[in-house]
Amino acid sequence: AGLNECDLNAMLADSIRAFPRTTKSLSRIVYQKTNGNPYFVKAFLKSLVDRHILNYSLRERRWVWDLRRISSEDITTNVLYFLSQRMSALTESAQTALKVLSCFGIKVRKSIVSHLIATSRYPDFQAGLDDANEER
Repeated sequence: AGLNECDLNAMLADSIRAFPRTTKSLSRIVYQKTNGNPYFVKAFLKSLVDRHILNYSLRERRWVWDLRRISSEDITTNVLYFLSQRMSALTESAQTALKVLSCFGIKVRKSIVSHLIATSRYPDFQAGLDDANEER
């Protein structure tokens, strides 16, 4: 279950220290694009900030945004951008562990993980898992 539109607006308004009535149009678009999924909301907003579509104006002393540009944004591109940024920030051993595990699907049996840890092919597998787990 994700955020409803009202809760997302309250969270967004609180995050950027604005009145909820001023963020309603922005939160409506964010909600439509993310369906209230908190992970996608975070990814989408981060990509908007990173690309200066949503940014703090020192001159106006408040957050400003371009609703037209935000409306035309593709959520898939933004989430992929967010994920690639997070992946590239991981250690090499964490990236390797996640790449290997991704070959086994969404859920991986404990016996497979144990085998991968024990094999000499991936000597840093346990360290990679530990690093990836710390990043959650």
